[in-house]
Amino acid sequence: MHKYITIILVLNLSGCAISNSNCGLPTDLYSKVKQYNRGPINGASDDNNDGQIDQYEAFGHWDFEQLSRIFQSGEPHQAYKWTNVDTCYVFNVIAADYFEDSNQGILYQTCRKFTYSVTNPTGQKLGSGAGQACRNFATHKWEIL
Repeated sequence: MHKYITIILVLNLSGCAISNSNCGLPTDLYSKVKQYNRGPINGASDDNNDGQIDQYEAFGHWDFEQLSRIFQSGEPHQAYKWTNVDTCYVFNVIAADYFEDSNQGILYQTCRKFTYSVTNPTGQKLGSGAGQACRNFATHKWEIL
């Protein structure tokens, strides 16, 4: 059984689509966390205009920042969970151990495979998927390939 580490993200509450403006978080916790610099507030937008937000469109700037943190220093096979309080979407991510992917060429040295799932504010699972991220040798940033 995986231990769960929760990363709680607080962004602009005006975008929450549920009646609980704290996205289910205790008010005192929300008050403490909302002081963080959250960067651009985006995500959960219907980018392809199909009338619904899918698991890909749910991700915003802050969610990608959390993924980068997990890729950089997250424990292998550890389950990470966070709530984006701007959108009230819940993200679950598990990253595998680091490995060298010789198919990526010299630009990408270290990679990690990962799985994820996304739940919307009403508790409906939007979907899940898998991917691979690699660290760019030139920029030292993690990129999802």
